[in-house]
Amino acid sequence: MSHLPLGELAAVSAAICWAVGSLLFGRIGRDGVPAGAMNLGKLLVAGSVLALTALVRTGHVVPTDAPTSALLLLAVSGVVGLTIGDTAYFGSMIALGVPRAILLLSSAPVFAALGGFLWLGERLDARALLGMALVFAGIALVVLRPDPSRKEGLVRGIALGIVAALGQAGGSLLSRRAMQVGIDPLAAAVGRILVGGVGLLAIALVTRDARVWAKALFVRRTFVRIAVAGMIGSYCGIWLAQTSLLLARSTGVATTLLATSPIFALPIAHVLGHEKMTVRSGLGVLTAIAGIAALSLR
Repeated sequence: MSHLPLGELAAVSAAICWAVGSLLFGRIGRDGVPAGAMNLGKLLVAGSVLALTALVRTGHVVPTDAPTSALLLLAVSGVVGLTIGDTAYFGSMIALGVPRAILLLSSAPVFAALGGFLWLGERLDARALLGMALVFAGIALVVLRPDPSRKEGLVRGIALGIVAALGQAGGSLLSRRAMQVGIDPLAAAVGRILVGGVGLLAIALVTRDARVWAKALFVRRTFVRIAVAGMIGSYCGIWLAQTSLLLARSTGVATTLLATSPIFALPIAHVLGHEKMTVRSGLGVLTAIAGIAALSLR
């Protein structure tokens, strides 16, 4: 009897949630809300609802019997992936627009493979190198296309997009390892978001941005809009992503499917009038996804 590939379905569903959530956050960013404020609001909303879900389902918010090593991995994963990575992603989104920022984020599998090569002794064969080349070629087709309205922030947006991809790659690897040694997907999602939120709040206090961010969150119903985007992109997206990382037949399969958000973001942005979808941008997205598949699938 055949079974539905639940991990793979969860990954595609997460990619769709991220695409929709990113487009909603993109509209908020265009109204002048700082990237850090958006990320903090998102983490507060998604973290609270995920914590409540965990409490109802399991009787506790965070696992009380998880190994210390798993909790430490999860904490680092939250800081790397959500405090740093997601804040950089929102900054890239403001500078470049959602489709280009989300495509830069999809380069995370490349950095995961390079990290394995440099620090874990994993080998990179010809297929992996071809995959990396295709990913970067696809990203270049989309990100480096002429766009006079965003020319000024191009370099900054690309740099932030790369930081976001590095954060997602590191966060995913650490999170998967934490689940392998004793934490379930929902608890992992809650733990990552709570730690990520605390880390971001600490940064806001140190940099004295806390008051500015708080003010930005509570004007023109911004927090309500962030709550809606956070529920779609973070509450649903992160839980589904954690499930896919645990249940998919491999990390490569999960990571590849999670990186398909641009396929959904471009046509949605085109229909909503946010970004015009061109042959070049469509070709770039498909090239990048083909590269991720070549890199990740074994």
